[in-house]
Amino acid sequence: MKRLKHHEYSGRIDDENKPERFHQVVKQWSEDALVGRPAFIGFCSEEGVHRNKGRLGAKEGPYKVREKMASLPYTDTVYDYGSITGEQDLEASQEALGECVAEVFANGQFPMIVGGGHETLYGHYLGVRRQYPDAKVAVVNLDAHFDMRDEAPSSGTMFHQILTGDGNIDYFVFGIQPGGNTKTLFDTADAFGVKYALIEDVRNTGIFEESLESLEAYDAVFATLCMDSVQQGVAPGTSAPSPNGFTASEVHGLVGSLAKLPNIVSFDISEVAPRLDIDDRTSGLAASLFHRFMTEKETFR
Repeated sequence: MKRLKHHEYSGRIDDENKPERFHQVVKQWSEDALVGRPAFIGFCSEEGVHRNKGRLGAKEGPYKVREKMASLPYTDTVYDYGSITGEQDLEASQEALGECVAEVFANGQFPMIVGGGHETLYGHYLGVRRQYPDAKVAVVNLDAHFDMRDEAPSSGTMFHQILTGDGNIDYFVFGIQPGGNTKTLFDTADAFGVKYALIEDVRNTGIFEESLESLEAYDAVFATLCMDSVQQGVAPGTSAPSPNGFTASEVHGLVGSLAKLPNIVSFDISEVAPRLDIDDRTSGLAASLFHRFMTEKETFR
């Protein structure tokens, strides 16, 4: 396991004397980084997807998403921590990610994690728990799937792993697809008291907005977005694309609302697989969603 060097950003420059794009304001993370600023961490692993018998390509996501972010407009300081390479040792790579996330927390920055398969979330969680060991925590997942299989760790087991080992955390998931989850998974979610909403309920009721109000009661909230929650036409480059997922407009709105939570402490986007993509739609959308989060979060402005 190793941390790669700082990602090399490049892009359009309108005025050499007036930095206005992401690639002009991003800096390599260090212990001298400004408190309160976003810090991007890459997780170049897809071993969890491989174990889950999914389509591969997500380990390349952190590079492509950053490439797409480079020319987006942004004027405040951002940091890039580097990337964790997972190879075939899933558990060790998740532990390494947890250590990196915890290091960023301890130094006062806001972790923004770029996956990688959705197994990224478990390493993300480990870092949150290191920073908030005794806190009442909520995890919010925008996803078509529960990812609660009771089997060897993969990209489909993270929330079962978390809920069986941590009695001080609640799981909220929005966008569940009836066609993507078995009855056993629904029964498992009910047994663990998971707070979930089907995609049609997110679209047609106020359940997401109501949940945001209840989330403010937690000591800390961390969030994850699986790109297979998004409609296949705008996000084809993912392991399990969704014909009836969120539209681009819907998912931008959800991410923007999450960013406004006063107690949200970290955020990841996972399951961007560039080799499966069409015209960089999925990586471009992921970059746009990170940008939406940063521009909506008041402390980043």
